[in-house]
Amino acid sequence: MKVFSGKTKNKIRFAAFLLCIIGALVCLCLLHGVNEKESEFNAARRWQAGRQEFANISVYMSPEEKWQDSDRKTLISSLRMSFQQNSITNADREDNSEGLIKDCFSCEGMLEFTNGKNAASAKVTATGGDFFFFHNAVWLSGSAYSDDDVMKDRAVIDKELAWKLFGGENAAGMPFKINGNTYYVAGVVDISQVKEEKKAYGETNRAWLPYSAFCKEYSGADLSDGISGMDENSDKPAITCYEIVMPNPVEEWAINLIQENLNTEERKMVIIENSKRTNFFYVMNNLKSFFYKTTGTQPVAYPYWENAARVRDTKRELYTGIFLLAVIYPVLLCIRIIVEIYKIVDGKIKKRMNKKHSIEI
Repeated sequence: MKVFSGKTKNKIRFAAFLLCIIGALVCLCLLHGVNEKESEFNAARRWQAGRQEFANISVYMSPEEKWQDSDRKTLISSLRMSFQQNSITNADREDNSEGLIKDCFSCEGMLEFTNGKNAASAKVTATGGDFFFFHNAVWLSGSAYSDDDVMKDRAVIDKELAWKLFGGENAAGMPFKINGNTYYVAGVVDISQVKEEKKAYGETNRAWLPYSAFCKEYSGADLSDGISGMDENSDKPAITCYEIVMPNPVEEWAINLIQENLNTEERKMVIIENSKRTNFFYVMNNLKSFFYKTTGTQPVAYPYWENAARVRDTKRELYTGIFLLAVIYPVLLCIRIIVEIYKIVDGKIKKRMNKKHSIEI
């Protein structure tokens, strides 16, 4: 006894087909939204000029590596040598070979900020290079400090810290102190309203300080302050994040060159090509290990922007997985319909051929 009639079965098939198509379209829309957010943080797109391809690469390091600015300079020299050997130039920029690289580095730690009777602790990101090129900010007042500043006595603070120290957002140019040393507010930034960024940013007050200024405060900081890379035998805090935009004439050429120069496989480092995060095959490769994402063994503490990017990675993998599942039934149904149509058309052709031959005989 049949449970459903032929017409009912066709209706069920059509409903399932429609639901799968709607589900697939919803996933595509969600993927597009996540990828659009990622493009906002892709420094390679902003740096690129002309048709030359660039890669945006991040290297996250354990403080135990004790990576310093001198290591960064050694890396850049080695990269420039590779560019010369491979005849890679940047004709689309006035500075030619100098325009091949844009980079920055950072590390984090807690410091105490004071302004008269007002005091607040904040998580400080010590920066070097073109940090604010890689990390866009919404400026409420002032602007970023520059790596070319002579005095290195300016800092960027977020809105919450500005309110606690100065009672308002318009604090550009205002003085404050860290360990008794005077600094000035270069600019005040708003907290990102991108959902993943806002969540990863957390409730902590944040500030950004030139690396050299942070080193000065680091030397007198208490070991209990939790400064990233704190070591009693070290003069400077270890760099824990290095970011670079560089030419990528062939797929994975740039990341392989960085891996080769840093020997990341044998060190406590994690290297990520940010410009590939939205690539379908990159997402599919990550999807294979989706259920093992939390089992990482690398002793690397990611900054908030990387944690936000990893949340978007997870969303991309999830939406892609659901999309692939959603299209299975429509694809199989379409194949079945094509096969049925082929059988009908083939049967009619054979009938005509048989009829024609029978008449001739």
